[in-house]
Amino acid sequence: MSEAGERRTEYGIKQVGERYFPVIVDKEAGGHYEISNPLTGGSLSYKSAEQAEAYIERARAQEQG
Repeated sequence: MSEAGERRTEYGIKQVGERYFPVIVDKEAGGHYEISNPLTGGSLSYKSAEQAEAYIERARAQEQG
């Protein structure tokens, strides 16, 4: 696939109450996917936006190589 045709994963942060959920954004579908927490089986969430942003930065770095 050419560089112009490559799709990069888009991430965002959704706030629900006092929790922050890193999510994968799907613009084509017009929605988002919550990321599963393998330890609990629920959705991955953090108590602060900074922690959620740190997760997104790690995910982006892992995606790049």
